[in-house]
Amino acid sequence: IVDGSHSIPHVEFPASDGYDVAVKVFKRISEFKGRGAYVDGDPRYHKQKFKTNDQREQVVMWAEKEYRNLIRADRAGVSVPKPLMCRENILFMRFCGDDGWPSPQLKEIEIKKGSDRWTTLYCQSILAIRKLYHCARLIHADLSEYNLLICPSWQISKDRFKPPKERSSEDESLQVVMIDFGQAVERGHPAAKELLQRDLSTMRDFFVRQGIKVLSNELAEDFVLAPIQDIESNSEQTTEK
Repeated sequence: IVDGSHSIPHVEFPASDGYDVAVKVFKRISEFKGRGAYVDGDPRYHKQKFKTNDQREQVVMWAEKEYRNLIRADRAGVSVPKPLMCRENILFMRFCGDDGWPSPQLKEIEIKKGSDRWTTLYCQSILAIRKLYHCARLIHADLSEYNLLICPSWQISKDRFKPPKERSSEDESLQVVMIDFGQAVERGHPAAKELLQRDLSTMRDFFVRQGIKVLSNELAEDFVLAPIQDIESNSEQTTEK
């Protein structure tokens, strides 16, 4: 069990399909100061002012918002813990880990600086931000090395749980997984551009410290925002050349 800034996350129990479940309980009301900006600017909550709700209602609203964001991200094909259910201030999702041990955060990974493995993780991160933006129409708005997990692919598979002896090398390949979606906002949020730029800048700073070449903030933003057909067209042209 790891203590969080506004929850007590990841108490597990057996789940259907053979996977364990993480239980995230939102309870620290004092930690919700300043979070209204992530709700009030969201078109989905345009009739609900965060600060006009009492403290209990704020916690419930935040849990519901994370659940709804996870559903959208999961349906869009973004690698996230599969959301299962939300009841008031309690969120249930698939546990990303094995045998009771949670998958490590990006900041906990020990890889030699300058390694190609860092480049792979960087590319996965930028692609995840792009997919979240275009396919789920969301911006994470608090992305960092603390809320990206590194998981084997089987932990986020759409298939039923596979015991170790049935897993292929592809099942064991490492994948960046986004977590903590309470503050994620729709693309129509008034601060969407600023929040996207902050996410990209934070990720760039982290990967630069790992000794690899990365896109500038401007180029990363251009890549994320470019219409999908533009990227596909450029890829086809490069292949033809």
